[in-house]
Amino acid sequence: MPCMKDDEKERHKREQLGAELSSAVEQLVKEKLGHLDDAVLLGSKLYKRRPMEEAESHLKDVVITNIHARIALEKSDVELGENFHFAIELQNVGKTPVLLERVEETIPTGFEVVSHPETFSIANTSIDMHGKKLNPYDTENLGITLRATGTGTFHIAPRVSFMCETGRKMSVRPQPASINVSETILPGRVSTGFQDLDNLLFGGIPSNYTVVLTSASCDEKDLLIRRYLEAGVGDEDVTVYITTNALNAQNLAQEHQSTFYVFLCNPKIDEALENLPNVIKLAGIENLTEINIGLETVFRRLNRTKGHNRRACLEILSDVLLQHHAVQTRRWLGGLIPELRSRGFTTLAVMNPHMHASEETHAVLDLFEGEINIYEKEEHKDLTKYLRIKKMYNQRYLESELPLRKTRLMTTPLRLPCCTRTPNL
Repeated sequence: MPCMKDDEKERHKREQLGAELSSAVEQLVKEKLGHLDDAVLLGSKLYKRRPMEEAESHLKDVVITNIHARIALEKSDVELGENFHFAIELQNVGKTPVLLERVEETIPTGFEVVSHPETFSIANTSIDMHGKKLNPYDTENLGITLRATGTGTFHIAPRVSFMCETGRKMSVRPQPASINVSETILPGRVSTGFQDLDNLLFGGIPSNYTVVLTSASCDEKDLLIRRYLEAGVGDEDVTVYITTNALNAQNLAQEHQSTFYVFLCNPKIDEALENLPNVIKLAGIENLTEINIGLETVFRRLNRTKGHNRRACLEILSDVLLQHHAVQTRRWLGGLIPELRSRGFTTLAVMNPHMHASEETHAVLDLFEGEINIYEKEEHKDLTKYLRIKKMYNQRYLESELPLRKTRLMTTPLRLPCCTRTPNL
């Protein structure tokens, strides 16, 4: 019996020692790892579980690379045909670099691209960023200029695709931005025949205005002149065309003999035009009085014509300036422009400023109320032609830069309610 008591005492002593040891281990674990509820046993090792906030921060900084994207608009209300600028601002707020791949769905329907960063390329509606590296805390601003080609409310909602350091592909969308596009057509405007230019002019050239088109020799200039003439005959306007080469007007002269008049300042004339009653043949541009007399003859005939608008195109301005220089040319235009205005004509003159000295050019341009300029500039290693309205005295117009494309000039339909001709030139 005494032996049994000794065994019980020994067992009780061991149990007490085990409890004390367990309590000491638990106290040590709590000191090192916190409560056991915050610990994870993996194999034979015990690990402390990260607090939720710390774990989320770790995921953001190491596992999930975070790109912040924002759209910055220059304006949210634009006119049809107006250019406007916006930027997509990208910032890497993570702690590892990313590779920017594409910005998709960047160009909404109803807009066309005027300019974009030269280091990137645009395909359809997406910007290819060619895997550009964006380091932690760095930013990238994509500046894009668009031109409105349709009316309504449009949304810019791009998706930015990128790849993190581990090779994982990800994407993010900024808060969408809305653009309202409206169309303004002012009363008393004469269509140029080219919708994009009419949009800049809020419907066309102001009635009874004298406007000069300044341009080097190019197809775009000839197509614009052709558009202006076709718009006249399409609207059944009385149209007077003074030129040294009637090639562009031959069909119009034959088909519209009662409203379309050609002054051909060239001693040589095509036989097909020679016997037409609406073609006035002149010896050249040496005798400006002869041109005035011919115009007076047509004016008398037009006095009997009622109910038609009137437009004139003077394609001989550079020839006259070369022949007669600034003083005589100004004197001639100083009499002709008021006469055309008093007869109800909206006039488009054409001049190549590269053919003349600067002072002679400015001496002539000063006589016109408006000026439309075609020019070239290098874009993405190519020369691109643009059109801009340089002045339109006391009238509203858009100062946006218009890219000129021959395909659009040749295929865009004429915006004319009475036009029954084919829209293609």
